[in-house]
Amino acid sequence: MLTPRRFAAPLSASVALVLALSACTTSSVKSQESSPTMSESSAAAATSESSPVNTAAASESADDKLPVGLTDDNKAGKPRPRSSMKDTLKGATINEDGSWTYDKPDGTVMTTNADGTWHWKDEKNGQEATLHADGSWDYSTHNEYVKKTIHMNADGTWRQKNEKTGDSTETRADGSWENHEGGGKYVTTGTTEGTATKKNTATGEEREIPKEGFPVVPPAPHTQVTENVVGPNSVVPLKPRVGLKPGLKVTYAVPGSEEDKQASAEADGTALTDDNKAGKPRPRSTDKYSESNATINEDGSWTHTTVGGVEVKVNADGTWEWKSTKDGSSAALHADGSWDFDDVKYQQKIHVNADGSWTWEDQRNQSVTITHADGSWRYEDDRSLDTGLADGTAHHVDKQHSNFNREIKKEHFPAKVPGFPTSYVSKNGVGPNSVVPLKPRTPLKVGQKAVS
Repeated sequence: MLTPRRFAAPLSASVALVLALSACTTSSVKSQESSPTMSESSAAAATSESSPVNTAAASESADDKLPVGLTDDNKAGKPRPRSSMKDTLKGATINEDGSWTYDKPDGTVMTTNADGTWHWKDEKNGQEATLHADGSWDYSTHNEYVKKTIHMNADGTWRQKNEKTGDSTETRADGSWENHEGGGKYVTTGTTEGTATKKNTATGEEREIPKEGFPVVPPAPHTQVTENVVGPNSVVPLKPRVGLKPGLKVTYAVPGSEEDKQASAEADGTALTDDNKAGKPRPRSTDKYSESNATINEDGSWTHTTVGGVEVKVNADGTWEWKSTKDGSSAALHADGSWDFDDVKYQQKIHVNADGSWTWEDQRNQSVTITHADGSWRYEDDRSLDTGLADGTAHHVDKQHSNFNREIKKEHFPAKVPGFPTSYVSKNGVGPNSVVPLKPRTPLKVGQKAVS
């Protein structure tokens, strides 16, 4: 199995982790001279229980269609798998029907029903979570420091509220959404077309915000137990569904169908879009003034030398490249949507294909990770070899002990994926009529299949 120590090589400022989960605020980060980044899947406990919201839409699907993002592993209805553990955990009580209650050593009490629905409460930290039969869930944190609630509907729409600050966000099935922050001073309204406008209620000033400034999907509550659950024949609890990003419409599809795969890729951001590859005319900057050390050509292409000595070139079709004159590190986004990042200082090379598969070479740690469009993958260093197949199975081999070969469960696949080396490329251009650069496509997760 991969360990963080082996897989996560020392990361430079140019390869820093940037996946931060925020429960309530919008973030609008303008990338200037910050360094290239890496992203990591993580779960962050944060907020929330509120009264249930009408989720009739989720039950109105026909022909076995479900809201995209909702699976049989997120809602009651089908028999749940059972634990194969031989021993019962201390503090656990298991009933004949597989339901169970577990009083953890830290004081958290979790109860899971035979259908997989569950509830847990941590009185010490003021946290509580419930997963309902239709796939909706609630998560709350109420203590001396935090007072937040989240309600996730079965269709992936959600609302969250910070009761201390009054900040709140609510998304709707048609893709529209609304966010309140600053004690009501700022109200951001998202439209069904995917645009959003932020208004200062005190001055009446309005401005459009980019998708990078949209609210972050709230984190789901964890289930308090491992995949082995609490003892013999104990029901494996349902998993909380992931919410839709603001601006995404609720869609229905048969789970596992091509329609479902495509919609899921769009929902999690791993689909290749026109904003990732050349082909369509690029929007132009509406800025009134040009950046210093920038040259803008008639066709909208431009060059820019940053204060830190990074030379940036953006073409009229939105493709781009940059190179550091200090250490030779470089990055480029190509017309087909593929991109490259070469971190010379920390000896790391990343190539992401147009389909989202990728190769990550860590020359200093003598390791390489390769993922393929069919979901297969490989990680190798000087001590071990981990191989994942297209069917979702994976195995670990210890090179020093050839007879040591074990299966790797999916939840233990490497969590890290290449991030986006765009920080030296101004997202909105560098001045009047300058081309808005293409955005790097999101790499697939390890084991994830590409959508054709």
